[in-house]
Amino acid sequence: MIIPYPQLQKILRETCDLGLYKVEAEKMMEIVEKKLADLFEVAYDKAKAEGRNVIMLRDLPLTKGFLNSMDLFRMVIKRENVEIEPIKKFVLKKIPTDMPLQDELVDELPIITGTLFVLIGRVIKALHPDVERVYDDHIDEAKRVLDYTL
Repeated sequence: MIIPYPQLQKILRETCDLGLYKVEAEKMMEIVEKKLADLFEVAYDKAKAEGRNVIMLRDLPLTKGFLNSMDLFRMVIKRENVEIEPIKKFVLKKIPTDMPLQDELVDELPIITGTLFVLIGRVIKALHPDVERVYDDHIDEAKRVLDYTL
């Protein structure tokens, strides 16, 4: 797991009021990895189109909602003392690009990654306001929404 399971449980409880079992956390992880790849595919194309050989933070297609969720994730990881360096190392290995990354972007990788988990939870909660625990069907729905929007 990118984020240790017990911490991810607390993060989703605080940000989305959702419970989570490890099986669902692993399924969410697959979506996060795919969405990271999607974000970096767009960023790579943008950097190339602008004639640069480095991907910058501004190349990622981050919406206002995404940025707001990043702020929410930042607040929670401070309270939960989530260690972000292991997240950064893990994500750097997973990014599908041979183009270097701007230092600012590298520093934001753990936040962007964690925010994707929060977004999955927020989509689930928006679609099912009364649900208290994440199930596979919820994750599948959230994936479809994120596929349309990210």
